[in-house]
Amino acid sequence: MAEQISQEGMHNQSYQYMIETIIPSERRNYVYDFWRTDKVLRDRCEFIAGLYQQYVDDPTPENYFVSLMADYLLEGMYFYNGFIFFYNLASRMLMPGSADIFKMINR
Repeated sequence: MAEQISQEGMHNQSYQYMIETIIPSERRNYVYDFWRTDKVLRDRCEFIAGLYQQYVDDPTPENYFVSLMADYLLEGMYFYNGFIFFYNLASRMLMPGSADIFKMINR
């Protein structure tokens, strides 16, 4: 779990850096709060958060396993699809550093 937490910290820092570098300050809150206004994204976030909350409310080994699976679903299904955009940019020699970070996250 310590390794996962460390990787997640780098992941968050990478996204924050890109958002603050690419997106004008007046649009950042929209990006950060998009999950609140987009029903599909909000439902997905609430589903995953609900699985985490089950473990917080009842920390059994089974709920721990479910929360780990939720984490892998979140990373594997939702974020991986977003990484494709940056791999595409890197293939055109745009933002290669960001693609390198995402390759490390994938590993």
